[in-house]
Amino acid sequence: MDNTKTWQKNSDEWVEMMHKSNERKQKRMREQGYKVEIIFTQSLEEGDPFDWIAEAMTQGHFKDKTNTIHATSVAPIDLEGDEYKWLRDARN
Repeated sequence: MDNTKTWQKNSDEWVEMMHKSNERKQKRMREQGYKVEIIFTQSLEEGDPFDWIAEAMTQGHFKDKTNTIHATSVAPIDLEGDEYKWLRDARN
């Protein structure tokens, strides 16, 4: 492969990588992350919330597992900040 073809191949790969990076950035700009805190009570028979909370939230069973929701807090988070780098990485 001569230098011109090698340069063109490298250039094409770079352009493709930049397009993908820009697409990820544009997607992130259309999203807002939130941190939600919920304070609740439950029957001891329900067991440790750690064991059921993720499924309850995705399957809509949270109300079935809790007695009373006493307080909630919802706050926007900076998806580009260092504290949530793990979330940014998981979304890419």
